[in-house]
Amino acid sequence: MFGAERYGHFTYAIPVDTRDRYTVVLHFAEFYFGPLASGVGGTGSRLFRVMCNGAVILNDFDIYKEAGSLHALTKTFYHVKPTAQGKINLTFEPVVNNATVSGIEVLDESQ
Repeated sequence: MFGAERYGHFTYAIPVDTRDRYTVVLHFAEFYFGPLASGVGGTGSRLFRVMCNGAVILNDFDIYKEAGSLHALTKTFYHVKPTAQGKINLTFEPVVNNATVSGIEVLDESQ
């Protein structure tokens, strides 16, 4: 289980080698909504969008719907091509309540 999260509307610009492709693993847990957390809310209480280099990779994402409260959930994206500037840009955009993430892994697929 994760001990922390970042929430709100936020972005990351992760520097990488432009010649390689990457696997991006996003780690989530619903700390706030549901009976195991605050006891209020549930499915639909938190929806958000995640974009990678401008393309939507998760839309109307609902952690509680997929994993419930206080359970770890990962989403993995393969063969991510960096921007020409050598970045993997991740944007977390709220739809209903705050976006959230508990961890980000970027793995070089060439190794």
